[in-house]
Amino acid sequence: SLLSLSSCNDSDDYIQNVYVNIEVPVNQPEYSDLDAIGNSIFITGGVKGIIIYHANVNDYRAFDRNCSFEPSIQCSYIDSINSTIASCNCCSSKFLIDQNGITANGPALRPLKEYYTSFSGGILKIKN
Repeated sequence: SLLSLSSCNDSDDYIQNVYVNIEVPVNQPEYSDLDAIGNSIFITGGVKGIIIYHANVNDYRAFDRNCSFEPSIQCSYIDSINSTIASCNCCSSKFLIDQNGITANGPALRPLKEYYTSFSGGILKIKN
C-alpha cells in the first residue's frame, strides 16, 4: 500500500501562478526611485505585489513579493528591502535580489518567484 504524506514539504512552498502582464513607464515621476542602478520599488500585481529591481543599464528584474516559505500564509511576503536584501518579517527569510532572488537566510529554501522582463523605449514590460 502507498502512503500519502501531506505535511509540510517542498510542495507547500510553491507560489501560485497568476497572470502578469504589466507595462511600467520607468521615466515617469512616480517611478523615480528606479533611476539609480541598485534601487528597487514595490508595485501592485502578481500574487502579493511585485518588486522591481534596477540591476544595470536598461536591465530590470521583477520578483513576486510572496515569500517562498509557506507562501499561502497571509503575512508571507517581502515587506522591506535593504540594499539588495529582501526580507520577509513573517518567517525572517532573506533573499538576494541581485542574484536571481536566491535565499540568503532561511527557513525559505526556494528563491523568490521571478517574472520575465524586457525594456525598450522607457517601458519596462513584466510578464509570465
